[in-house]
Amino acid sequence: MKKLGLFSVWLILCALLGYYAPTLPIVKDIVAIKKVNVVGTDKLSENDLKNIFKTENWIFISEDRLKEKLKKYQFIRDIKILKPNLGEITMVIEEKKPFANIIQGSKVFTVDEEGNLYETDISNLLNLVNIYYNDSEFQKSDVLKIKKIMENFKDYQLSKFIIQKSQIAVETGDGKILVFSKDELDDSLNKAKIFLANKNIKDYTYLNFSFDEMIIVKKLNEETK
Repeated sequence: MKKLGLFSVWLILCALLGYYAPTLPIVKDIVAIKKVNVVGTDKLSENDLKNIFKTENWIFISEDRLKEKLKKYQFIRDIKILKPNLGEITMVIEEKKPFANIIQGSKVFTVDEEGNLYETDISNLLNLVNIYYNDSEFQKSDVLKIKKIMENFKDYQLSKFIIQKSQIAVETGDGKILVFSKDELDDSLNKAKIFLANKNIKDYTYLNFSFDEMIIVKKLNEETK
């Protein structure tokens, strides 16, 4: 029993030493973070880095804690921490990538590939996809649906989308209009792929795959059928 008590005291002393050791002047100097390398972005200033790491030390630094501190930097998607040498930290940052301009009436904002708001200089966004919302609230899941359409029709140079109620209309690079069901997107995509495997899209100006039982098309120089 006495040995168990001594062992318990020893464990407590070790824990206390481990907790308080980094605050001791001589130890603090040894475990201090003396060099920070940043990979993946140039958007963090020296002052930002000082504030991020001022309460951290080389031994006990935590990725989870740093992620909490970095939440206010909206351009950051994820981070990893490496320790190449004693006192040296390499912070590898993955930036969010702007994917689309969301246009709702007079409002314009930008989102990343997951539908998260993205703060950036609007002058750099001219080559992004444009998503127009008519009579609809913006939903993050819609961005994933837009991505799925683009992945399935990579060769059509899709850059303009219009979301209205239950439909997603798409304009191709040469002015064709494709319409899909927003709620039953997979079915619409499968229907479109089967149809276009047997037909030449160049013969049409408008193709609507959003209905259950029919495909509505308009050929060049013809009325809607």
